[in-house]
Amino acid sequence: MSACTKTFTLNNGDQFPAVGLGTWQGTFGTEDADALEKSLIFALKSGYRLIDTAQHYGVESDVGRAVRASGVPREEITVVTKFWSHLHHDPGEALRISLKDTKLDYIDMLLMHWPCASTPAPDLKPLRINEGPTFVDTWKMMEGLVGPKCKAIGVSNFTQKTLDVLLASATIVPAVNQIELHALNPNLKLVPYCESKGILVMSWSTMGGERVGTNNQILTHDLFTNIAKAKNCSAGVVSLSWAVQRGITVIPKSSKERRIAENIRLVTLDDKEMAVMNAAHKIMQAYRIAEDIEPMHVELDGKMTILGWSKVDFGWEDEEGNWLT
Repeated sequence: MSACTKTFTLNNGDQFPAVGLGTWQGTFGTEDADALEKSLIFALKSGYRLIDTAQHYGVESDVGRAVRASGVPREEITVVTKFWSHLHHDPGEALRISLKDTKLDYIDMLLMHWPCASTPAPDLKPLRINEGPTFVDTWKMMEGLVGPKCKAIGVSNFTQKTLDVLLASATIVPAVNQIELHALNPNLKLVPYCESKGILVMSWSTMGGERVGTNNQILTHDLFTNIAKAKNCSAGVVSLSWAVQRGITVIPKSSKERRIAENIRLVTLDDKEMAVMNAAHKIMQAYRIAEDIEPMHVELDGKMTILGWSKVDFGWEDEEGNWLT
């Protein structure tokens, strides 16, 4: 199988790779910047043309070095980065930070990492959904950044609820919405909603990731491994292929060259196999990784929140606990 060169067309007319490489290291920054840079260069030389990163990952400088050292022309590489909640009051400063740290002339896609804001550093107090700057305020400022230094803008971890609010006043429709998406959280409603609005979905943790636990069911359960055996590939590639066939860009992370090379070689699933993947969350369990990221837990008024917001605030669930995405 050859490397996947499939692209999707963004609402601004640009082409966007279907498969990219993620750079989240599991903790802030990385103890081995040389290893990350080496794996990124290997990926680019293996056919990857999309790198996803974020200021919060602490590796933007490594990404920039890899882009420059890869030998691949800069204009052929799509670099996506995201800014954290404490810079919602000044996304222009966020862009300046990313340009400075990557030492790149421009960022291809700048995303708002989460819809919820906090006060600026060093306070970093989480702001509730009705406290400013709201994500609408931040988006208005982001719209002014589109140009030579910032080719496109988008959002991350938005739902139908938050996008409805954003789109009501937006003059630029987000090019991308990067969301948690995997077989246990397939977003069967949110993905077609985004498609109807001209927003491309990017998927994080498509293969489950470390936070699912050492026994990552998306890589080990018979539902997935049986398909993998039939396709002569890994269960991880089955998950990636399932997402891409739904029109979703995937950004798997790996430090192993064998896995990096494998993850960009997709397979084609038939209708029955796609149906199995789509229904897995009903047969096994519905699971949202974002709820288990402990550093994002904030207790307010005796209730646990994610960065100061409830599941209802995010639009993940209704008041009765029914999943909405």
